[in-house]
Amino acid sequence: MIRTLILLLFLCSAFYGFSQQSTNYPKDYFRSPLDIPLLLSGNFGELRNNHFHSGLDIKTQGAEGKNVYAIADGYVSRIRVMPNGYGKIIYIDHPNGYTSTYAHLQQFKGKIAEEVKRYQYEKESFELDYFPPDTLLRVKKGDIIALSGNSGSSGGPHLHFEIRETATEFAINPMLFGFDIKDNIAPVVKSISVFPLNDTSFVNNRNVTQEFNAIKSNGNYQVLSSISAYGLIGVGINSYDQQSGASNQNGTYSVMLFENNELIYKTELSSFHFNHNRAMNSFIDYELYHRTKKRYQRSYIEPNNPLTVYKEHKNNGVISVKNGETKTMNFILGDLNKNTSLLSFTIHGKKPELIETATIRAKVDTILNCFIENIVDKHNIKVTFPKGVLYSDLHLQYQEKPALRNSLTPVYQIHNGYTPIHDVIEVSIKPGRITEEQRKKAVIVNIDQNGTYFSRGGEWRNNYLTAKSKILGGFTVMTDTIAPHINPVNIYPNKNMSANWSISVTISDNLSGIKTYRGEIDGKWILMDYDAKSAKLTHVFDNLPSGNHVFKLEVTDFVDNKKVVEIPFIR
Repeated sequence: MIRTLILLLFLCSAFYGFSQQSTNYPKDYFRSPLDIPLLLSGNFGELRNNHFHSGLDIKTQGAEGKNVYAIADGYVSRIRVMPNGYGKIIYIDHPNGYTSTYAHLQQFKGKIAEEVKRYQYEKESFELDYFPPDTLLRVKKGDIIALSGNSGSSGGPHLHFEIRETATEFAINPMLFGFDIKDNIAPVVKSISVFPLNDTSFVNNRNVTQEFNAIKSNGNYQVLSSISAYGLIGVGINSYDQQSGASNQNGTYSVMLFENNELIYKTELSSFHFNHNRAMNSFIDYELYHRTKKRYQRSYIEPNNPLTVYKEHKNNGVISVKNGETKTMNFILGDLNKNTSLLSFTIHGKKPELIETATIRAKVDTILNCFIENIVDKHNIKVTFPKGVLYSDLHLQYQEKPALRNSLTPVYQIHNGYTPIHDVIEVSIKPGRITEEQRKKAVIVNIDQNGTYFSRGGEWRNNYLTAKSKILGGFTVMTDTIAPHINPVNIYPNKNMSANWSISVTISDNLSGIKTYRGEIDGKWILMDYDAKSAKLTHVFDNLPSGNHVFKLEVTDFVDNKKVVEIPFIR
């Protein structure tokens, strides 16, 4: 009976927190951005690669071309067109202090479309980041501003929709504004992880992270496996949420952890700043994700984590377990519709008598302080870790490995790719004596834990090639002497294109990446829509007179290797 009363108190506390949060935003100011039922394939705060999801992914019934509406009066403050990322996106500033954004669009409509095309031809660039004057593109609530699509890095047709505070650029959970999104499903718990936080901490006699499955019983969840621990530990939870009418596994809005009935950790994904977004990698167990592809939300906070989603905590959520004690633990997970789930488990304090060694620890080269700038200066390589780039002190492991068959230097192993960083580090490598041609074509290549290459580019400073990287791992210098590849899709020499509405080609590069491309017909620049995920360039014919023409495409990579094709055609 006592336990039941305690659980009810927990749930009441959760409901109170959610309702307080949801009353801070206007509920009837904005209309829906679509005129179809709002079903979500992704929600706000959902855990994505290197970031939190900053809006709602609204399903568009599996198709492109749905009307997208301005959710309130305002003016278009920004328009971006990119081959990746958000693709085609509109930002509208509203008088009430919020900005709405609409991304992955197929095409713009009305005056917006006319202004975008004018600006692209003026700049002779498909890509743009344009801030129109606030008097140029005024919109009314309910105006059609675009058609939904699949542009940029989108994985399928949908509308990515955001609301931001205009003054602060904080992303706000759109569900706090009263949009009609049905949800009567409580969050689902899959498993928890328990991990030692230093060399003298243990979980089930081991100094490595342990996973434990959650079992649902009588509407709540339990961990039935025995959990013993000693020293300072952290706990993580692997969960998801769903909305009614959609099967997608989305993010969990709020997570609370109680230790012996005392709240020691609480998060709410109501808002965050874009400058903090990459700290999602500290919010989760980054290494466990890369090893298992499971995202465990940590219920403790690393020392240099800047996120504002942490609402309450005790000792940063770190749990100290002594020999012989027992800790009763409870997670409560909730969504904005007050659906909640409870997970209970017990930790028994047990100091290991015989320690099971899971791995042989690599030699630590030096310890980097997360609150200051750190410079690692080795033979022919310098690495600068700016202040704030590390979430916690790093016991750096360094190793010089043999050169690869096609590299100019050894591979310098700077720790490993299982440790996240918040921003770029600067890597400078001195290749030694190389030719002037090699110098022109050299790039720093980052090699991740899977052996995949990523060019980081580079610029010469004295005899060092310097580049920036957002991940740790192996670094070496390679040369790119191969020009980009151009593959015509629907055009060939002297083809009659009268039955075609467009020209399509694909482009690619072997190492340094595509830097620029320029399409022309009869010597005049043409607009070519670039979709990076399919590597396709497309030009839609626009008032081209009948007769003989020449299509020309020039593509350059980041070390200035150039490929040019010229194809005569008839239309």
